[in-house]
Amino acid sequence: MNHLIVRRVLAAAGAMAMLSATVIGCSSSSDDSSNSTTTATHASAAAVTSAQADSNDPAVKEITAAFVAFFDGKTPADTKAGLVENGSTFAPTLAAQANSPMAAGSTGTVSDVKLDDSTHASVTYTVLINGNPALPNQAGKAISVDGKWKVAAATYCGLLKLQGGAPASC
Repeated sequence: MNHLIVRRVLAAAGAMAMLSATVIGCSSSSDDSSNSTTTATHASAAAVTSAQADSNDPAVKEITAAFVAFFDGKTPADTKAGLVENGSTFAPTLAAQANSPMAAGSTGTVSDVKLDDSTHASVTYTVLINGNPALPNQAGKAISVDGKWKVAAATYCGLLKLQGGAPASC
């Protein structure tokens, strides 16, 4: 049974990596994604849990939108680069993942956001593949870079490492 769970998690992590996944904050506050300043405005309201929908905190809403858009298989790679810390570093990986048929079926939900301080947050999120939870209740981090909330690089790197294909930048 444990072997089956490990295989499912690894398969899901691989699928998530193909769609630009996330896990926890490897930190470097510089961001080279100036060409990818598109915001995650198309994040589905359905992907935001009721706990998030009730929040009036703009930071929580921005963090939720960033995570949902980042895990959405329909979000273009250049937009995803703008949603992750140090996005330009990950641009080649994100572009390669965007070509995966498996990535098209990926989505994400956010069940909890806790602001740790004015520039860091802890996020509980779930990655779904074709509507089915592949990686439920994952612990991740968000970071504010130049006033914009992003998925922390370490969150993304953690998933890439789980998959076994983390770039040197991780």
